[in-house]
Amino acid sequence: MCIKILKKISSQQMLIGLFLVCAAVEATAYVMEHYFGILGCPLCHYEQKVFIGAGTIALVSGILPRRFQLYSLFGLGFIFIGGAFLAGYHVAIQQHWVSLPAFCSSNDFTAFDSVESLREQLLKTPFVRCDQITWSLFGLSLAVYNALLSLILALLCWGWVWKNK
Repeated sequence: MCIKILKKISSQQMLIGLFLVCAAVEATAYVMEHYFGILGCPLCHYEQKVFIGAGTIALVSGILPRRFQLYSLFGLGFIFIGGAFLAGYHVAIQQHWVSLPAFCSSNDFTAFDSVESLREQLLKTPFVRCDQITWSLFGLSLAVYNALLSLILALLCWGWVWKNK
């Protein structure tokens, strides 16, 4: 059923839809951080960059000829599957299946020349560890939802390309 619907969607509609999904994800992350105080860890910010990049590619690809839009959608599938792997790695860190990477455990304070400048920086910069779940819904963290959404978007992109070659 879903494959039949993909046949009816034009490449521009698919790219606009992907752009809107990416924009909605970024808007949600912005609202959660700035209005509800739910801060993201460094891996969360990397996962956001996947959606920023994919949304930008989808928006720019909308003005290209149809043949290039086909290639863009195929490439976006790989970007989303990379985002799914990144989010899956984040889930593995949160569940303590893999060890915490160094960039997720502490800030780099080697550039400070005095204790006072270090203290000021510590007070200004909130830091969230990657193995802490800051928000969850139905027992699943945002990284799990991100992995599922990225996987679904990758499959949608590739399904559209397969159906509309």
